[in-house]
Amino acid sequence: MNDIYEVKSYSYELNPEMIKLIGEEFDVDKVTTTFADAIKGKSKEEIEAIGKDIFEAYGRDWMKKCHKLGDEYPDRTYEVLLETIDKTGGYYKFALLPQRFIEIAYLSTQEISTLPIVENNKDRLIYRMVDCKIFKNIKEKCGDEVANLLTCKNACITACETIHQDLEIDALIQMTASMPTDNYCEFAAKRA
Repeated sequence: MNDIYEVKSYSYELNPEMIKLIGEEFDVDKVTTTFADAIKGKSKEEIEAIGKDIFEAYGRDWMKKCHKLGDEYPDRTYEVLLETIDKTGGYYKFALLPQRFIEIAYLSTQEISTLPIVENNKDRLIYRMVDCKIFKNIKEKCGDEVANLLTCKNACITACETIHQDLEIDALIQMTASMPTDNYCEFAAKRA
């Protein structure tokens, strides 16, 4: 018997191949080893400058790759998100669209199954990184003093700025909490 309805099979999960590709290219162990090797014997000011350069480049390239592959490996969630943005004349573009790519980035490189989203509405996107592999690796390879300089924040801030710029969304990006003082990092994107 032929049914008049066609049952469609949808995947709402991020593509595992995409996650693997990003995780391999932006391996946290590699970038933290590069950083650790580059700062040997350097002053605090030099460490901060080197960290800024390394982690800004990492954050920019990481997010550009997440954006590219996120478009190339769509899932049903992404399709519905794009339909919603289209049907509302772009109203939901901020903050739902940046959130998708930010989640891809962190789920690909961190040992987490979900990214804690503190707030997502028409004005703000706020998310936390509670157990950061980059921070932990810097601490292990370089010690507490270097880790607490938070040069790694440049990766997260730059990644967030990059996706908003690439999506042509004006937003102010801030770090609102940090590992050394709050035991987690928190980032906020506010509509400009």
